[in-house]
Amino acid sequence: MLEPKSLERTRTELARSVLTKNLKVRKGEKVIIEAWTHTLPWSIAFLREARRLGASPMVVFDDETAYWDSVESGEAKSLGTLGRQEWEALRHADVYVHMWGPGDRVRLNALPPKTQKALFAWNDRWYQVANRAKVRGARLEIGRPYPSLVAAYGVDERTWMDQLVRASLVDPARLARSAAPIASALSKGRRVRVRHSNGTDLTVGLARRPVRQYTGSLRPPSERTPYDRLVNVPSGLVGTSLDETVADGVLVANRTNYYDDGIATGGVLHFQDGRLTEATFEKGGERFDGPFAKGGKGRDQPGMFRIGLNPELHNTPQLEDTEHGAVMVSVGGNKFLGGRNPSPFFGFAVCAGAQVEIDGRLLRT
Repeated sequence: MLEPKSLERTRTELARSVLTKNLKVRKGEKVIIEAWTHTLPWSIAFLREARRLGASPMVVFDDETAYWDSVESGEAKSLGTLGRQEWEALRHADVYVHMWGPGDRVRLNALPPKTQKALFAWNDRWYQVANRAKVRGARLEIGRPYPSLVAAYGVDERTWMDQLVRASLVDPARLARSAAPIASALSKGRRVRVRHSNGTDLTVGLARRPVRQYTGSLRPPSERTPYDRLVNVPSGLVGTSLDETVADGVLVANRTNYYDDGIATGGVLHFQDGRLTEATFEKGGERFDGPFAKGGKGRDQPGMFRIGLNPELHNTPQLEDTEHGAVMVSVGGNKFLGGRNPSPFFGFAVCAGAQVEIDGRLLRT
């Protein structure tokens, strides 16, 4: 474990990197920093660095215990309603730093859907206001590790956090250079073949739809969706929606599927004539099978294709497809990525270290 001074230096380095490289904070800009009980030390580092850059920062704090006390007291509607002062602060902000909260995502995921909806009733309006204000923001995965998730995933917390810190420090310019040739190849291709010695041999189709690059920098206005006001840190992905009618072969996962409250491992997806014909898992298959049963029309169609770019990740929770060389293929809905399938189902598998060919040409990642 890092000594206090080393940990402080790490937090300082990360804060400065995100503020200068990902968000490009300028002197005089107004910066809002979210803080929860488990992320307060990180938020303090961002506060200090924002001031050193000549910006005007403000920390908005919420306490984990107080939050859950309100939830258990039936005050979800109150938590889902932001005060006028918060809306006004957002309207006048230039930069927003988000760290995941509340920390106990397992407990949050176990709440009834109606309660969850009430807790986040502010979400759509938040993005509307942020877009009008042209806020530049970041979602920081360093806020994700929490004891309940560590237990649910069966991972080592120190390893998880160390990976997140190193991956968050990867320069977005470096990721952009890696992404460009991959995005170009995907935008021009028709067929992608993925092969690996573990038995993976899958061919999927491209429909020459927009290819999205996630490199930790805010995309040009013409390429943004309403929810792209915040970039993910760490980042490093290239992805596109697939031709919903083309998929033949098998994808054998060698990375874990991380869900909000648990995992699935050993996934194998079989496709034939553009349809998923079988999906099996060594463990946690119910997390795929349950939603699939309710997925309706289109649940068995190929959805999207992604390639990871970040060299500091390895089977990292919630970032399994962002690891360098990881290939993710999904089934189900892809309309959010420019596809034609509106199914609410989203299932996937990730194979890292695979050979990828586009129209017969080897893709270098």
